[in-house]
Amino acid sequence: MTEQITLAEYLGHRLRQAGVGHLFGVPGDFNLTLLDHLTKVPDLQWTGSPNELNAGYAADAYARSRGLAALVTTYGVGELSAFNAVAGSAAEDVPVVHIVGSPSTAAVTQGRKVHHTLADGVFDRFSTAFAQVVVHQETVTADRAAEQIDAVLLAATTHRRPTYLSIPMDLATLPLDAGRLTTPLRSLSDPAGLRDLTADLTRRLTGATKPVFVVGHLVPRFDLSAAVLEAARAANIPLVTSLAAKGAIDASQPLHRGDYAGTMVDASTAALVAEADLVVELGTVASDVLTGFFTHRVEDVRDIHFSATRAGEHEVLFADAVRVLAQVCATVRFPDREYPARPPRTPVPVDPDDALTQESLWQTIETWLPSGTAVLADTGTAFFGSVRMTLPDDTVYVGQPVWNSIGYALPATLGLGLAEPDRRPVLFVGDGAAQMTVQELSTIVRAGLTPVVVLINNDGYTIERALQSPKAAYNDIAAWDWTALALALGGGLVSTRTVWTNGELEAALAEAPTDEMVLLEVVLDMFDSPPLLQELAGRNGGGAQ
Repeated sequence: MTEQITLAEYLGHRLRQAGVGHLFGVPGDFNLTLLDHLTKVPDLQWTGSPNELNAGYAADAYARSRGLAALVTTYGVGELSAFNAVAGSAAEDVPVVHIVGSPSTAAVTQGRKVHHTLADGVFDRFSTAFAQVVVHQETVTADRAAEQIDAVLLAATTHRRPTYLSIPMDLATLPLDAGRLTTPLRSLSDPAGLRDLTADLTRRLTGATKPVFVVGHLVPRFDLSAAVLEAARAANIPLVTSLAAKGAIDASQPLHRGDYAGTMVDASTAALVAEADLVVELGTVASDVLTGFFTHRVEDVRDIHFSATRAGEHEVLFADAVRVLAQVCATVRFPDREYPARPPRTPVPVDPDDALTQESLWQTIETWLPSGTAVLADTGTAFFGSVRMTLPDDTVYVGQPVWNSIGYALPATLGLGLAEPDRRPVLFVGDGAAQMTVQELSTIVRAGLTPVVVLINNDGYTIERALQSPKAAYNDIAAWDWTALALALGGGLVSTRTVWTNGELEAALAEAPTDEMVLLEVVLDMFDSPPLLQELAGRNGGGAQ
């Protein structure tokens, strides 16, 4: 007789097969039965957040490392609170499955005026909204439940995009065939597409003299950094990294020629890409910030772009396309060549007694930052300051340069810390961004994580001041006692310190304990911004375009 398990347990086992060990979310009456049975699955741990938006941000960072994350909310009020996070996962190609506990099938069939609705008997408004940002969605039915669960999870991992799974509360315990779990969920490339891509890449590479790889965010999303680097080494092809893929290739690698965002970040990488006769775009996206406000090389017939499901004109999955690239690169070898000169970085003079500036802050952080950490940078001065740093080897870097939602990185610290427990998170976040999501500090402490939190207190939205109307009242925020707040949210299990000078920052970093969360409040002038942000503001024409 075939063994049967509940729908919730089936879902839980499928999540475990995909490497998911934590569930992020907030309980609500429509998902309680679902959660009761999901959490029966061994090694699947519930991690509740103060609100659904934070949970979504945490799930996003977790998925960037694990290849999939699960966000569980209740219908209506819960799922809509998470919408911003799920949309961000869509913009950044992050595979989060949003699992919504929804009203019973009887309530929907009969059009009951239940809570968490608009009390009009219409139940598909919110799933219709999510259809705009997810790659696949299903509302579970009794006759197709296992098939629907599998389809949602497979779509998320194949496309590295969010998906949506609505589970009516009365179906959470629906009996399903456990034998189906023995069949792995796997997408396959079209064999003809693989053959055609092999021929295409062979033709392109054998006909090129100055190829270059542009490493985009899909490379770390699919955990293919090592494979891409090996392909580059085999053929002696230089690589540059998009800002969205910073840290994917160690800066110490001889073939790594720097970060690329058009002409905005590094003139030498811009020249290298511009002069190439073949550019292989590995999972890049040409958004405004990532292209230096469209100063990048526009793709032409000499170039080929790999996306999650295509490589140029060929229907090939990203991992398979990288494998084909590596095979072809093993058959060619380009001679060493002169690369555009990279201007030396001249350190700014740092007097220990001087007040901190954006330049001295990031220079000091770069000198201190240990290898093996996970750097998370929120939108604003935190991102545009930290992204110019040269990272030590074996450093993960997480930002959100496409969606750019302030407050993302603080809850993301929870997700990444749980996904990679052997890496200590180092978070850079501005005071305005932190006011959005600071509650998650309590969850981080409860989870036993010990990040270093560098909170940049510059009295408001400095990124907006740099872009337009620096003295406008709408860029001001209320003053908070950050060290007292951190102690309150962390139950006293937080080491706090406020620093104003270069010397104080150096001492605080050197003396920071390793066995508890550290919050360093770094006080900077409200009008001081990193050079890269100043460059962006200049290209932005003093206002959003």
